[in-house]
Amino acid sequence: MTRIPITQAPGLLPQLRLHASAAYEAGSDLYVYEIVSTDLGMAASASNHTVKFFDRGTLQATGTLAHHSDQVTQMRARPNSLLTSSLDGQIAIWDLRQPLGAPALGFRASDPLLSFDLGNDERLLVGGARLDEDMHLSRISFWDTRGSGTQAVRVFESMHSDDVTQIHCGARDGRVLSASTDGLVCTFDPAQEEDDAVLAVANTGASVARCGFFGPDEQYVYAQSDMETLQLWSDDATLLADFGDVRAVAGSGVPVDYMAGFRYDAATQRLFMAAGTDAGDLHVFHVGAGLLEHAQVLAGGHSAIVRAFDWDAHAGWAATGGEDGRLSVWAAAQ
Repeated sequence: MTRIPITQAPGLLPQLRLHASAAYEAGSDLYVYEIVSTDLGMAASASNHTVKFFDRGTLQATGTLAHHSDQVTQMRARPNSLLTSSLDGQIAIWDLRQPLGAPALGFRASDPLLSFDLGNDERLLVGGARLDEDMHLSRISFWDTRGSGTQAVRVFESMHSDDVTQIHCGARDGRVLSASTDGLVCTFDPAQEEDDAVLAVANTGASVARCGFFGPDEQYVYAQSDMETLQLWSDDATLLADFGDVRAVAGSGVPVDYMAGFRYDAATQRLFMAAGTDAGDLHVFHVGAGLLEHAQVLAGGHSAIVRAFDWDAHAGWAATGGEDGRLSVWAAAQ
């Protein structure tokens, strides 16, 4: 592997220490998939198709959502609400001010859903599906959350040729970012018909597992492949940096086996990456133009791969979840 330029930069972020750690469910062998911060506490999804809420200070469980019949693939938090998607083909919107028995709204796709997002107007809901192998179609579906029906009002069928793994609704001009195992990252205008909607297409050359907008005007895009490669692009699909396999940082003395997540810090205009080891440590890097700055390591909270990562740098906390079935909360040293 080619060695990626890396420097030590412990002063970039408040140093976090393990504050609390607990099992998602006692006596189980569940995986924790994702963590998001909500108005009802920390929401975590697990491999038993449930979502649980936890108090971030104590990790005491405060509620459970058991609506989906298959894997919960993504979650999004909005004021007083949580949205969940699933391989059961549903997107559910939960009103966190109400009892958690049933979702306030539900929407259905014709295929298992891998990804989704809600537009800033909280009206446009966009979902990305698993490849329909019978029809050889990869659908991106659109719903109107203020409409009366649960079925999609529009569907794009030719944007991608394989599983649609990521959907992100941008804050600028209503753009949508989609990515797929076909290697493409597309930026498009959802107000247009499909043939006229595409604004830019970046061909990463590898199956895309994660992507997202970043920058003060969302003018940049990061793209992570399931081969643990990382690229940075402009929003007009100009390649800005190709890090290759990030596991190459091991040559600089920082062991990395996979990427676990990304966060853009608007206050400092920096993109941060969390990358972990199979033993459960999580390293946080600032992603610069062609180099990585190692900011800190979160060690001792997990004994297996960390799949979930949520973080607020300036509030001084982070939360993680892993294949060991545990949740951990990290806080700035007092």
